Amino acid sequence: MEYVLNFILLPTKGLQAVLAPLKFLALHVHDHFIPHHRNNYQPHILGHRSLALMSALLVSVKIFTLSVISFGPIVPAFSSAITEGNIISLTNQSRESYGLGDLKYSPVLDKAAQAKADDMLAKGYFSHTTPDGHTPWDFITGAGYTYLMAGENLAVNFTEAENVESAWMNSPGHKANIVNKNFEEIGIGIAQGQYQDHTAIFVVQMFGTPVEQKVTLNQQPTPVQTAQVPPPAVVPVNVAAAQESKPNEKVASFKTSSPQNQPKSVPTANPPQTFPLAVAPPPEKINIQQGDIKLVGPNAEIIAQVTGPAVKVLAYFGPEAIMLSPKSQYVWTGKVQTASLAKNNITVRLKAFAMDGKSVQLKLAEFSLGVPNIVDVPNSTPVHYSIFGKTFDPKVFENRFYLLFIAGLLSCLILAIAVKKHIQHLPLIANSSFVVIVAALLFWTG
Repeated sequence: MEYVLNFILLPTKGLQAVLAPLKFLALHVHDHFIPHHRNNYQPHILGHRSLALMSALLVSVKIFTLSVISFGPIVPAFSSAITEGNIISLTNQSRESYGLGDLKYSPVLDKAAQAKADDMLAKGYFSHTTPDGHTPWDFITGAGYTYLMAGENLAVNFTEAENVESAWMNSPGHKANIVNKNFEEIGIGIAQGQYQDHTAIFVVQMFGTPVEQKVTLNQQPTPVQTAQVPPPAVVPVNVAAAQESKPNEKVASFKTSSPQNQPKSVPTANPPQTFPLAVAPPPEKINIQQGDIKLVGPNAEIIAQVTGPAVKVLAYFGPEAIMLSPKSQYVWTGKVQTASLAKNNITVRLKAFAMDGKSVQLKLAEFSLGVPNIVDVPNSTPVHYSIFGKTFDPKVFENRFYLLFIAGLLSCLILAIAVKKHIQHLPLIANSSFVVIVAALLFWTG
């Protein structure tokens, strides 16, 4: 009988064995988070010892993040590494989405971009202008590139080519360079090394439109259709009729050295001779196709592209004017000090003159001081590091930790205040609030 009773009570004992640890855990959770008489209405999670451990943990997370950023190795990109080919390919993909043609690789622009990237790495700066005052145009012309238009994009602290292109396309200035329909060529410079006490990658993207426009010749000559031209007709001349029609005119007679017995003959008129006439083609109309203003140091370079045989091109800005010089058959350029344009309501106009005295005008711009066609992207995206073979972003980890910590501690504090409103411990509330403030400050300081 006893055996039968034990067999019947066995499931009950087993259930109690399972529920006992859960009951013990529930009591501890209740003591740690809910104020009641057993914990003297002071949850253990908000006790002095727990708050001290939390404060130490907050500081440790900040130290850990700074250590990883300072000494941790940057992980190579998983999608696309930052290489010259990947950057050019992504740039052309962005242009194709806007219906634009691909930019051609220029080894000269590539040389200029690499020189700029190496210079930033060596001198420890991130700017379009070097510490000694050199501009991007100095690097471009120094490499031997003669341009009608040029531009520059910069980036630093990226690890993936897609992130670089995405950041550029999300910036209006960078996007304007990438989708500029007038640019034809591109060059990329990449330099990796120590910058601001951590490993960084500099990316320089240079655009250009060369002065010398390439002309492609056909391998097969173009067939020319010929037309048969009939010979000129010779009209016979009747001398006698001519004499009768002009009675008042004297007809001159000539004596010949032939013998007198030779019969006299009336000389016949020679057939008229025809000569080809050189008919001048109609003059090509002069026109100003487009213009541009580009800041080059303290000067502004004015560029005019003229179609037709222009003999003189002037640039007017307010009451002043300068004469542009021909850079090629149809491109005229000139420089003026930027200070001359830095006035209110200054309108820049181009005026081209033809050989016959006719002229055309083009309103170029209402000038206001701005920046040239160069833009940069600083370290605006997260950088990934490797710790014990695992890849993660320390800043994202830090920010998420602080946000979760603040939310959790505030929830515990609100619960402690709301459960027993008539029983409050001001030291507990003050200490908990202080730790929340410290966590918020560490989060906002980045």
